[in-house]
Amino acid sequence: MKSHLARHLVAGAFALAAITGTARADAGGTIEGTVTARPTKDLRDTVVYLKSVPGTYPHRTVDVDQRGMAFAPHIATITVGDTVRFTNHDPLDHNVNSPDCHYDLGTRGQGAELSHIFNKQEVCTQLCKLHPEMLGFVFVGQNPYAAAVDENGHYTISGVPPGKYDLEVWNAHLKGESQQVTVTANNTTHADLSVHR
Repeated sequence: MKSHLARHLVAGAFALAAITGTARADAGGTIEGTVTARPTKDLRDTVVYLKSVPGTYPHRTVDVDQRGMAFAPHIATITVGDTVRFTNHDPLDHNVNSPDCHYDLGTRGQGAELSHIFNKQEVCTQLCKLHPEMLGFVFVGQNPYAAAVDENGHYTISGVPPGKYDLEVWNAHLKGESQQVTVTANNTTHADLSVHR
């Protein structure tokens, strides 16, 4: 009898944990909008992010491919402490280096991987010494609530804890204004931004 009751209690506890966990995961809000750029040719080099969100965040490994003579994604958004794994998918040698963040991961052939841990907030330009037309960025934020814009300037940041935040925009060539946003659970906040010379 006691064993049967214990099994039911354990099962109930797991069910409650699952429900609570689901509710907690669903409690975040979403921020979305569109960024406009003048000139428009610089739009693709844009990230929208929350300046500061208190908390600790588990470290992740994020993949960046060198494929078709380009870094993919063009901008990787990560958090301090995360690792980026660069993989060469082209049938020729590639290099990975960042002149502004002072690292050179070397040169390697097709299928090879190189990794780097990013330990501070910064934006690192990614280049290939062998192919100067290749350009990418790694955006390292205090928190994971950041998104690179798509080809139309649209962005979506999901799972944001409810609260008031400073929403910032970064662009490799242009400047933009921040704005304050309020995020509520399970709702979408709309915020449009612009970047310009």
